[in-house]
Amino acid sequence: MAMRPFVSIGELPAASPSGSDDPCVDIWWWAFDPNGDWRALAVFLTAEERKRAAEFRFEKDALAFAAGRYLQRRSLSVHLGLAIDDLHIVAGQHGKPFLAGHENEISFNLTNTHGLVAFAISRSATSLGIDAEPLKTPIEPEASLMFCSAAERQVVAASKEAERASLLVAYWTIKESFLKAMGTGLLVDPAELTVQLEDGSIRIDRALSEDEAWHHRLLVTPSGHSIAVSARSPARKLLFRQFEFSGQ
Repeated sequence: MAMRPFVSIGELPAASPSGSDDPCVDIWWWAFDPNGDWRALAVFLTAEERKRAAEFRFEKDALAFAAGRYLQRRSLSVHLGLAIDDLHIVAGQHGKPFLAGHENEISFNLTNTHGLVAFAISRSATSLGIDAEPLKTPIEPEASLMFCSAAERQVVAASKEAERASLLVAYWTIKESFLKAMGTGLLVDPAELTVQLEDGSIRIDRALSEDEAWHHRLLVTPSGHSIAVSARSPARKLLFRQFEFSGQ
């Protein structure tokens, strides 16, 4: 029997900049105004980021990009006690970002979508990935063939019609967060992964994925967005916490 895939993000304990005695992952999220102007955030971006924002064809995409970069810098600044200008974020293999000078100290990952940006950060995880999408994202059955395994398609077909859309979003976002955490880019076919939502847990079955070291969460925000987080950690238990960013 499939579990209710999403948990309200408000059910997670509040994150604290002072850290935690328990191994943890903090999720910062910001349901920004989708009608805002990305240029208002330009002062917090690097010259290269401002150039990238200006190159987006649609303003909504430029705003989501700028809001994400702003959230990322604010969170890293708080967690590391560094000024925003002293954060040097660089892209590693397959484009996965890391913080120069702090490669082995902290793991983080960023996602942005229309109306929401989310950032995961941890000192306890060796690999970390996050993805977000509007929960009501329409996914055509034909499109699901590109990322759902045969087992997942059977689960979707056996589900109530009202549950199928959110189930497909759950499969898609958790695979995205997992692949982002692995840092392999597009080298792994999402359809080769099978997500199991059973017995109150989330597992990904795939040879060599070392799933016993992975912790997955599927969350939903009051704004109607889904957030998936995947973290690899030597800790058997990993506390997930959340912080709603106000933009200030």
